[in-house]
Amino acid sequence: MIARAGGGLLSAYGRRRRRAIEQWASRADMIQERTLLRLVWTARNTEFGLVHGFERIRSVADYQARVPVRTYVEFRPAWTRVLEGDSSVTWPGRPRYWAKTSGTTAGDKYIPVTRETLAAHRLGGWDALLVAAERAGARHLLEGQLLFLGGSTTLTPVGDGCLAGDLSGIVVRRLPPGLRSLYSPGPGLASLDDWERRIGLIAELIRGQDLRMLSGMPSWIVVLLERVARGGQSRGRPLRDLTECWPHLRVFVHGGVSFAPYQQVFDEWMGRPLDRVELYPASEGFVALQTERSGGLTLMLDYGIFYEFVPVQDLDHPNPRRHTVADVELGMPYAIVLTTPAGLWSYVLGDTIRFVARDPLRLEITGRTRHFVNAFGENVIVEEVERAVVQACRETRAEVVEFTLAPRYPTAKDARGGHDLLVEFRVPPRDRARFAQIADEMLAELNTDYRTKRFGEVGLVAPALVELPPETFYRWLRSVGKLGGQHKVPRVTNDRALADGLLARTPEASRGPALFGAEQAPDESPAARGIHGLG
Repeated sequence: MIARAGGGLLSAYGRRRRRAIEQWASRADMIQERTLLRLVWTARNTEFGLVHGFERIRSVADYQARVPVRTYVEFRPAWTRVLEGDSSVTWPGRPRYWAKTSGTTAGDKYIPVTRETLAAHRLGGWDALLVAAERAGARHLLEGQLLFLGGSTTLTPVGDGCLAGDLSGIVVRRLPPGLRSLYSPGPGLASLDDWERRIGLIAELIRGQDLRMLSGMPSWIVVLLERVARGGQSRGRPLRDLTECWPHLRVFVHGGVSFAPYQQVFDEWMGRPLDRVELYPASEGFVALQTERSGGLTLMLDYGIFYEFVPVQDLDHPNPRRHTVADVELGMPYAIVLTTPAGLWSYVLGDTIRFVARDPLRLEITGRTRHFVNAFGENVIVEEVERAVVQACRETRAEVVEFTLAPRYPTAKDARGGHDLLVEFRVPPRDRARFAQIADEMLAELNTDYRTKRFGEVGLVAPALVELPPETFYRWLRSVGKLGGQHKVPRVTNDRALADGLLARTPEASRGPALFGAEQAPDESPAARGIHGLG
């Protein structure tokens, strides 16, 4: 009875939200300008607002003339003051909660979480649930358990009276009453700090639950599924697939990393494909979600965020071009910049995206502004590495657990550089040499700079496949204190730190020959999508 009534309400609310999203298309620029001016007016008497003359801002152009693009490192001194007790520095008042996240260039980051941003994250969670209900059936979802595999809900005291922790843990602590009884793993297990113990106990719990929805980062969900299957085998009840555990499971809500490298292994674990809903949540703000079955993620315009989009090649310029929803170009690589009700003002989020559709605007995440390799002028980005690995898996029937690409510098024995493709396989490729060759050919097809360097092997030799033993990435994450639902492995790095850290723990790792039959790169010339000029 409760599921029937709740399902009806959920369906009705879902239809209302879909109408709202459809109406954004014709007035996205107006919605965004109103959002910006509301944020500016609210913060006009903060230190930041007074310094930047917020009272005199009447338009987007006024704002961009007064407020430059900034990174976390540039905001950190102001937020450190807030943590230590100051108030109304970049936003009115003083937030109690802070999201702790791992930074790629600044160590651990502490992002303010105000009441307004917390409400926006909760709205994003509701919207994700509404889309999932639309795919799987609202009543069907509410008749079972909904798994959220996120960060720990335990918060750590920081600064003067503040609390810090995973953003997902902060949000889950405030679930509405109607969802608390359906939430798995429940507040007890979700509060455990020990990730290894927590994921083991969650696997034990959910093996006997009637799950209707999975939610989490694909890389960690795959680990959880493996633990569930392993537990069944230890009891002498080997599972053919996990449909035996959860025959009513219909939908997977995910974000954080690309799903494509995990799709084959995920489908195999599940025994059948699930409906999927992709999200783009960040500690700084909930940006987008997949409202359509195809065509990218819809940019969400009513979460109180003002968006700007800086062409990737402009990031190192003192005065970069700053596009808004009114003038973005489809297919152009942008760094996404946020202004939010947490006192983030033209804040460089660190992700790169491109728009793939309008009405409403829909985007794809292409990588990170700091995750690329340009050791030899090749300018290879995350998206290209992921597509290369997916293609190699597809053609060699391989399944990966994790992977990363790193430069291999010239030595006295070989004056030419190259790349190491470090991969932990769940199912090894039928032909390892072919796997590396396909990845090489795909990178050359996607990236003009890479192809030029590979031509005739004058600048780069073919990538070397470095096969890592099981659980290598897991052990590395544990060693650096990054186990947990919000941590992820960089797909590509511009130095050897990650690669050498992995190899130091796996002396038995096997490296194939530097050349895997790729005599030379093809000579087609699609436009390069490289990242230039980033330190």
